[in-house]
Amino acid sequence: MTTEKAAKDLLIDKLSRKLYFAEMEEILINVTYNLVSDKYYTEDDAFPELIKLIRLLNYEQESLMDDITRLEGIVFDQNG
Repeated sequence: MTTEKAAKDLLIDKLSRKLYFAEMEEILINVTYNLVSDKYYTEDDAFPELIKLIRLLNYEQESLMDDITRLEGIVFDQNG
């Protein structure tokens, strides 16, 4: 049961990360499309979306670093 719960938690984590990447991709495509196709879409319109994209990327980096730190502790505690 513990292995099953760990696998489910891992699946939930990976699906959550996938959602972050899908959201980031959507923002990037929207901004790019609007800048190319709409002569009324300005830099001022694009900046808030790009800042949101930067923030989402930062959250993902932080999450990855937390995972690396946690796994590093597990690996070196078991080998040391």
